[in-house]
Amino acid sequence: MALKTFFSDLASRGPLFITGEYAYLISPNPGTNYVGFNDSQVKLGLVPAGSLSSLVRTYKNISKDEIYDLKKRFIEQKADYGFQTAEDRGRDIDNRKLFSFIIKDLMPYLSGHKEDISELLGEEVKKQAKEDEKEIDEKELLATIDQAKKELCNEQEQYGMKQFKGNTQDEASYLRYILGENPILTLNKIVYRLDDITKKESQVAISIDGKISYARLSPIAEIYEIEKKYSKFIEWKARGEAVDEFSDYIRQVQMTKLEIIKDFEKIMQLKEFNDGDVGFLRKDGSVYVYQIIPPFAMLDPRPVKKDVSYEFPGLRVGMRIQYENGRIYLTSPKLFEAEWHPFVKNKDESFQSLCGGNIPSRLESDVEWVAKALDDAKNLIMHGLTPGSIRRHDGDSKYGGRYFGTELDDKLDPRKINIKKAKKKGLLITNRWDWNND
Repeated sequence: MALKTFFSDLASRGPLFITGEYAYLISPNPGTNYVGFNDSQVKLGLVPAGSLSSLVRTYKNISKDEIYDLKKRFIEQKADYGFQTAEDRGRDIDNRKLFSFIIKDLMPYLSGHKEDISELLGEEVKKQAKEDEKEIDEKELLATIDQAKKELCNEQEQYGMKQFKGNTQDEASYLRYILGENPILTLNKIVYRLDDITKKESQVAISIDGKISYARLSPIAEIYEIEKKYSKFIEWKARGEAVDEFSDYIRQVQMTKLEIIKDFEKIMQLKEFNDGDVGFLRKDGSVYVYQIIPPFAMLDPRPVKKDVSYEFPGLRVGMRIQYENGRIYLTSPKLFEAEWHPFVKNKDESFQSLCGGNIPSRLESDVEWVAKALDDAKNLIMHGLTPGSIRRHDGDSKYGGRYFGTELDDKLDPRKINIKKAKKKGLLITNRWDWNND
């Protein structure tokens, strides 16, 4: 998409008058400076908008993000000396931000630890990370810059000579070149040249600092045509500047890559890591965050099942997490282990979604939001078999109802354990509910 320039922007707001190196906007209130239309005796004020050079500088600053993107795309397309494409680099940076969030924010928040990355990961990186990963040699890459710059500069010079007929000094001069030497006035999407003429034959009168001149309006082009030529020139200038900035750009990209290697590549190679009861896991190209549930005995809330509990081993419950477009995203929670909990459908199947498992509404803090999502999933596994849940599954104080078409007791009976035995084994006792008050 072509860059928008000050010329089309100002002309879109109303008539624009340019004489010499200065531009003026039109005001309904005439003063010393005005443009008068002879056939109607209408006079409109001329408000200085600035010199062409100052307007160029202002609009380049306003459009700096678009210009930077243009430069970046050009360098990527013309001078990609072995480092990643924009898509791959964006994916790497997103991964880096994701793992930075997990390691630096989420895990310390949930575990209460405040160590830095090396202390937090300890020997785990050495045990699990791939060895002898070849790091990109920055010096070797930067050695190609001088030759690349020469080639690109030559290419841009040839392009400028062909497209702009050698008029390649600066943006303001080129605009003046394509508009011509005479003053111009834009009206209703048309650019008019003001040709000097006698007062009697004139169509407009121009007053600048008390000096009045008379002119006839001669259409030279539509505004979009001038804008197209001018924008093309500005884009070419930006590409030329990108060549000069090429070394810094390469160094910036390369340093980003080296920082990824230094801080996160070994972490990102880990299949799984946890600190305390919080961790991350890579599976099928995705990253999951999870909380560890210690072995527990889940009490049956039905009155006829008083002191009956059901033993579950240590479990992991979590959700897929990703970083995209500057935001953290989560998917619905899953039980990682192939354990037949009432809230999963199939027996002997891992990574099943949880019945009733939802992602909470976003909070202002991503860390608090993800932590709440993990806590909600953990609590659902440990405390979610409520009297209300049983009733919603067509159960009552005796009959447990059906979960995913299976009798609740058929799911739970193989896990039955007396509460005294559960305590003796040191199991965490969960799911304490009062049938009549829920």
